[in-house]
Amino acid sequence: MSDAYAIQIAGSTVGIVARDRQDKTFNFFAATREFNALEGCRFLDPIAAEQAARHLRKHGSPPSQRRVQI
Repeated sequence: MSDAYAIQIAGSTVGIVARDRQDKTFNFFAATREFNALEGCRFLDPIAAEQAARHLRKHGSPPSQRRVQI
């Protein structure tokens, strides 16, 4: 598994996630202001980050449980 992934929605990059080597979660870094609400959030995997980004775009706010509980 790679250490970083681009998160794309409809062909546009909205952010990247990078693996945190200590706890093995993925940290989100927003590529546009629209996704700043997810900046610094931790996800179990890139798919969870993409789902949160899609939710944010659709609803205008991040999902209620956007941080990983470790």
